[in-house]
Amino acid sequence: MAPVFDSCAVVPVHLTVEQAHNILHIHRTCPPDQCQRRKAALYFLMDARRPVPPTTGRT
Repeated sequence: MAPVFDSCAVVPVHLTVEQAHNILHIHRTCPPDQCQRRKAALYFLMDARRPVPPTTGRT
């Protein structure tokens, strides 16, 4: 069974800073407007006033 962090469709209810950073790492190539998990992690970190790591540039 794949880890829950691998699914773009599953939106986390409760996150820690570490989990949010892991999600961003795993979903680094997903566009945030199409990946609900990445979007939730980004908003969590912004709301927690934590640094959001830069994305690996998609051109």
